[in-house]
Amino acid sequence: MDAQTPLDQFNALLSKSDFLFVVYFRGHWCPFCIAYLTQLSTLEKSITAAAGNTVIITAEPAIHLAETRSKTGYNGDAIVDETHVIRNHIKEKNWLDVAISDRKGYEHGLAQPAILVLRKDGTVLEKWAIVPSAMNLGGAKDRPDLVQVWENVQARLQGKQVVHASYKLQGFLGMVWGKIFG
Repeated sequence: MDAQTPLDQFNALLSKSDFLFVVYFRGHWCPFCIAYLTQLSTLEKSITAAAGNTVIITAEPAIHLAETRSKTGYNGDAIVDETHVIRNHIKEKNWLDVAISDRKGYEHGLAQPAILVLRKDGTVLEKWAIVPSAMNLGGAKDRPDLVQVWENVQARLQGKQVVHASYKLQGFLGMVWGKIFG
């Protein structure tokens, strides 16, 4: 897959599964992202059992991907998209608008946290993107609980009403609690 462009990789993953569970993350240095991807790794088997596929996307240079995998236990697909071609594509399709912020080490900007769950036919099952602000530490915290997101996606896949009208947000204290108590 390495010879393909990030968009080619994304489209190939989308075409080989009933749906794609996409999680954008900032980088290996972000403890909130590491906690989030650790939670995603616990959902991977359930998502693939439902004929879906997980993929993480980052604008961080590829050299850090092995460290991210090691810290999180995430073994699924990953795409490094330093120039944001996937972000631009999904924004153009009106599927999701992922925020881009300036940050040292990211030549074309840092992609902020986001979730997109997309059927092969382009139907959006779930979407969320952070709007960076001082209140959420520049996009770091206040992400929806991935277990609850997955429960809503499962309900939609079965043609049922969503389970959660709103999501519990994962903030600073929850991240610290998870680090201490696993």
